[in-house]
Order: sequence, then structure tokens, then C-alpha cells
Amino acid sequence: MDINHIVRTPTKPHRLVQRLLLALCALALFAPAWAQKVNVCYNFNCKTRQVIHLTPAEWRSVVDWFQPAAPDAAVERQQIRQAIGWMEVVVGRHTPTHRDKGLNLEKRPEFPGQLDCIDESLNTTGYLIAFQQHGHLHWHRVVDRAYRRGGFDGHWAAQIEEVPSGERFVIDSWFQDNGMLPFVAVSTEWQDLRHARALFFQPAD
Repeated sequence: MDINHIVRTPTKPHRLVQRLLLALCALALFAPAWAQKVNVCYNFNCKTRQVIHLTPAEWRSVVDWFQPAAPDAAVERQQIRQAIGWMEVVVGRHTPTHRDKGLNLEKRPEFPGQLDCIDESLNTTGYLIAFQQHGHLHWHRVVDRAYRRGGFDGHWAAQIEEVPSGERFVIDSWFQDNGMLPFVAVSTEWQDLRHARALFFQPAD
């Protein structure tokens, strides 16, 4: 046999690409599907920080509170209230925050998952930003947290601004146990300590 007539078929580059794509598809098939990354903190003054990943079903269960789209700002604030409350429930499945008690000022290392107003306001702000980024807020935008001096200590709360009017509202989760609906109040009223005292005696939802 004349070796000059032996033809060696080189490996075709496109076959290597096909194999690589098949391998990537296989990895994607067995990889967990995450819909939303969430940064949370707890244990007072954000001492413990944790990144969790919500599944598509978990994220959908939260943002479904925004369906159908709110016809006005007042309705959307109620949707926000419901979504924040349920978001706390979902996040509590991944963190010890399901143990959080409202009005808690006592630091107990043996009982992790408690949140002060700093933790609550930062977490709620993060949830609101996620809602905004996904297009669920039509009548409000997320703004800097609100701060109030006086009483037993300073106090922080998440804050939104009504787009048509510019009026601001606080979303305050600290007064309630985890998963309960947060208080929504006009920021100027929330700054009034008389209104703050009323929250202590308002029945939970």
C-alpha cells in the first residue's frame, strides 16, 4: 500500500464545540435553578450577613402579590405590605430569621435570627429594590432609609416615595414578628413620636 495515499481525517473543530455545548447543557440540566439572589443580615446591627438564593417558585410566590398591577399608589402600598410580609416568611426558610420577634431589644447569642431596626430597614430596603428592579413598582420608587431620633433610641425604617406626588412613606417591619405585615405610614407622621407610641398598641395583622 502506498503510504502517500493514506488520508488521515483531522478532528473537526466544530465537533469539539458540539461536545463542549453538550457538556454545558448537561451541567445546566442538573444545576439548581435560582430566580433571585437576596442579601440579608440579622443578629443586631447586621452582625451576621448571608446571601441566599430563592427558587423560581419562591420568588414567584412573593411577586404574585403585585398581580394584577395596582390601579393607584394606595393599592400598590398595600401590595408592598403583603409582599414584604411574605418575603420575610420565604427568607426565614433559609435563615434563622424565622425566629425574629417584634420590638426585640435583647441580644441573645444562643437565640440567633433576631433583628433590630437596622437589620429590618436594610433587609426591607433590599427587598424593595429587588421589586423595583423587576418592574413591580409602578407608583413608587425606593429612596434612602428614614431615621428618627428620640424615645428610647434612634430608629430606622425603609422608605419609598410616591412617584406622582413625591410624598414619602416608611415601611417599618421592626414592630412585628417575622412574617407579619409591616407598618406603612407617611414619613412625616412616622417622625412624630406620638405616632410611634401608637404603633406599640396597634393590633397585629
